[in-house]
Amino acid sequence: MPPLANNHPLLCSPFQLFGCFLAWETRNVSIPALNDSKYIGMSVYNVGIMCIIGAAVSFLTRDQPNVQFCIVALVIIFCSTITLCLVFVPKLITLRTNPDAATQNRRFQFTQNQKKEDSKTSTSVTSVNQASTSRLEGLQSENHRLRMKITE
Repeated sequence: MPPLANNHPLLCSPFQLFGCFLAWETRNVSIPALNDSKYIGMSVYNVGIMCIIGAAVSFLTRDQPNVQFCIVALVIIFCSTITLCLVFVPKLITLRTNPDAATQNRRFQFTQNQKKEDSKTSTSVTSVNQASTSRLEGLQSENHRLRMKITE
């Protein structure tokens, strides 16, 4: 019988904590298609619960290795399937119900954000150009005045 330590749920905990951290950090992403933090949180919860159930049942069936193997395999398959469904099914539903809106919404948001950034940049460049032009004109007029004073 293989040691139970290889299937221990505490071995997954650092990865689950890292997944929770990434989901927390990306919860306010402005692109809705990339904001999956709710589904990632549910996936982490699912994996945690299934690890606890799988470890308990595996511990109870340690004298029957075939049953233990089947239960651990089913837990792994169930966790993987549920996680994939939680992450990808909402996106597939969105694409299936309204494919144009899903792609247009993303493109529209990206182009709007890009236009806002471009307008901010062009506004700041225009104001810098105007300030530089007015300063240059002032320096040229002062230069001309001083030249006239020298020639007198």
